[in-house]
Amino acid sequence: MLLLLGQLMRYIFVALFLCAAVYAAAQPPPKADQPSSPPPGNQLSPPPQAAQPPPPPKKLSKEELQKNAAALEEAVKKAPEDSELRVRLGFTYAHLDRPDDARNAFETAVRLDPKKAIAHYMLGFIYEKKGLREKAVAAWKACLDNTQDPRLRETAAKHLHHLSTRGAP
Repeated sequence: MLLLLGQLMRYIFVALFLCAAVYAAAQPPPKADQPSSPPPGNQLSPPPQAAQPPPPPKKLSKEELQKNAAALEEAVKKAPEDSELRVRLGFTYAHLDRPDDARNAFETAVRLDPKKAIAHYMLGFIYEKKGLREKAVAAWKACLDNTQDPRLRETAAKHLHHLSTRGAP
């Protein structure tokens, strides 16, 4: 029974991860002369669109994904403090089956913006898949603490429940 539940969770994880990655990869990088987020101190700005899990996009070819990754890497060089670019790069790497690069991008996004719920959300999946239970729990809790999105909250709560009932590895 636990083996079947584990396999089901793995398939759900892969489907969610790929959908999110394809969406992020499909977004063009911002132009260098346009900021991708509101200036600091603007407390009344609405949250960025990437704070929600993306809808399933069209499937991109590996070549298109690699072009997007290269463009995002260049954009990150020009704006290294932009957490949104790091999130988009993380999704692109994830879809290119580069989990370590995706993890690094999401971790950097969290260092730049500790309230970036979508980055915590994706780190929860990555850590859980890699068997890093404590880090996964911390990421899911941070996601819950930093989002009001019901879909993100529901997924984070389910994963926290699963990790707490599974016990220590």
